[in-house]
Amino acid sequence: MSYHKYFPEIGQEIWYFQKLPRAMELAKDLIKIFPQKANGRIIISKKLISAKGRFGRKWLAEEGGLWMALTIYDEFLKENFPFIPLILGLAVVRCIHELGIKEIKLKWINDIHFNGKKIGGILLEKYENWYIAGIGLNVNNSLPSFLPANNLRNLLGKEINLINMLELLIYWLRHYFGFLRIYEKVILEQQSIYNVIIKDFKNFSDTIGKCVAYSYNLENEDIIVGKVVDITERGGLLLETQDFPKEVLEIFSGEILYLL
Repeated sequence: MSYHKYFPEIGQEIWYFQKLPRAMELAKDLIKIFPQKANGRIIISKKLISAKGRFGRKWLAEEGGLWMALTIYDEFLKENFPFIPLILGLAVVRCIHELGIKEIKLKWINDIHFNGKKIGGILLEKYENWYIAGIGLNVNNSLPSFLPANNLRNLLGKEINLINMLELLIYWLRHYFGFLRIYEKVILEQQSIYNVIIKDFKNFSDTIGKCVAYSYNLENEDIIVGKVVDITERGGLLLETQDFPKEVLEIFSGEILYLL
């Protein structure tokens, strides 16, 4: 079943730029100036000068990639926040699979990779009553050889039309956010509904069963080593630690590194 009709706002307004420092910062400014149509607004830049990932890590965003920011009004129940980052990753992977590259996988929470090489990343921020999602994908852009990354052009063997890719991505963003709207309505009516977000994450992620190193920030924090045993219905990562006695943790934010 497709749920895209339940969140038609996404992509109704698209701003396109040749060059920006960071699309996410402009998204915040546009919320203040034009709040009426901000829900679902997309900002696209051909190139980003000062792109950043988690914890301010530098991200190369040269011409040929898909660099965008999405603004979503926070209409959702507080307990369903963990679904938001999962939705963003799922929409990207479903889009890429439709292009014919079905080997792409999700690493929790929403890193897009191919055999351990990064294809894209997603950064989610809360800004007042809004979610701002930065989505960066290596599509046709060239990459330095020293980076543990790849692009979709190399994997597909040909250039990819960025407009077609954006159309696919909008469809899947509408689909998963639309499902979340329906999911919350059904839950509030005290009825049961199958959680498509969790089901699809398990299908498109290769994280479950992996031995991983976990930390909120892998560069600066204490690291926990364990095995991922499941994704819970609440959207949490279930990690069985290597401590004795073993402990099972439910984790909702942070980073993991595959060890095996």
